[in-house]
Amino acid sequence: MGREASFELNCSDFSGSVTDFIKLLNSLSWSYYDDDNHAEYLPVGDSDSFDWQMDEITESGLYAIFDRKLQRGETVGLVLYYRDTGHGITLLAADTSEISIIPNINRKTWDGDEDSVTDVNWYAETIFQKLLWYDCGMKSFRFEESDDNDDEDNEEEFCEDSEDFEKSETND
Repeated sequence: MGREASFELNCSDFSGSVTDFIKLLNSLSWSYYDDDNHAEYLPVGDSDSFDWQMDEITESGLYAIFDRKLQRGETVGLVLYYRDTGHGITLLAADTSEISIIPNINRKTWDGDEDSVTDVNWYAETIFQKLLWYDCGMKSFRFEESDDNDDEDNEEEFCEDSEDFEKSETND
């Protein structure tokens, strides 16, 4: 048994630049680098073959790769890690209107079991709530999770627009 989860969001009101969005995540304690100071990213010219690279690379080197990929109409891909937790995400985006965030690195779950339900509240606190605090302009937010033993996806949608998301956070 295994679970897969993903978040889809639209932050096009914040910026049209995926690089700006990634910089914002970095300022919110999401690091480009693993414990060995390696970054994992999609290289220029991978043509959506998802040939992930892992290198010691500077921040400016990553930004140059993102900019070249975007100029070529390619999807930017980057693995990010939340400060000192061991939890990480994979970000995929060609523009800020459709950003995929996949919690696939030591996915945070309700009971710590990898086959358990994703702790959506943790991701909401460490990513989405902070994006709203920094006026990210999040237009929509959706979460999906499926158990690969199910014939149909167990799909849940949370807060289709950021105004509803802010209300749900303040009512808890």
